[in-house]
Amino acid sequence: MDKKDFIDAVNGLGALTAAEQRITQYFMKHYTMLPFAKIDELCKQIGVGKATLGRFLQHLGFSGFLEFKKHVADDLALTLTTPVERYETLQPTDRKDNVLQSHYDEVMSNMAKTFATISESDFELAIEYMQNPKGKLYVIGSASSEALANYFYLLARYLRKDVVWLKADISTLPHQLVDVSKDDVLFAISYHRFSTITIRLVKWFHQFGGRIILVTDQPVNPFVAYCDIQFSVESASQGFFNNRASGFALIEAFIKGLSKQKERNNRFNRIEGLFEEFSIFDK
Repeated sequence: MDKKDFIDAVNGLGALTAAEQRITQYFMKHYTMLPFAKIDELCKQIGVGKATLGRFLQHLGFSGFLEFKKHVADDLALTLTTPVERYETLQPTDRKDNVLQSHYDEVMSNMAKTFATISESDFELAIEYMQNPKGKLYVIGSASSEALANYFYLLARYLRKDVVWLKADISTLPHQLVDVSKDDVLFAISYHRFSTITIRLVKWFHQFGGRIILVTDQPVNPFVAYCDIQFSVESASQGFFNNRASGFALIEAFIKGLSKQKERNNRFNRIEGLFEEFSIFDK
């Protein structure tokens, strides 16, 4: 069932209740992510009960959410796009658009939508988890998320000890995780076309009892059931590649939050001293 089929089926029901309208609006907005959803978390995000969602789907002709997910998943490959698919389908144009201005508008729109939805209490709690001196702070990001994870890691190393950047290499991941404890925190960054390695790591970390903070561009995703805190960032783009600016801005906000420590340590001076020792920068 593709999105158009879903809309047609809903229109065939006639008048909808307030709860059914909320379900419909949520499904239309996040349709391609529904196959990843867990029913408990989904109902929580929509604000309806499982029985209400079940009755709505039965009215559409499904036995329940599992059957509905399967039908949506059957058409998922046709509705999700990759950079290669965009390259092959976007038509070339001779219009002399102002690329710089349109990109600026795109970035600012993503920023505004992202920061309007971020909970201040969730942000402060994430900082508290990241600052926990009893445990280590693990960081992972695959593909385009790797650059964001690396940036966070480099700056976080100034601000606290025991920051570990996990390389998404399945052959060495067990060696990197051997010292994980229940006091540790995992900061995972993963955008659509979610990395299977990141998914497996988040599930393992959850089972082990550690805290998990996630940054993603899809509210409904394979990580929902396992994360303690999730931040959704907008990544809309008219180009071949999705926009990462709002995610980068949020990561910089995390660094600012980590900078507000009650006690200062000597890490800045030690790192700067190492830069001089190895002649890293040209003065």
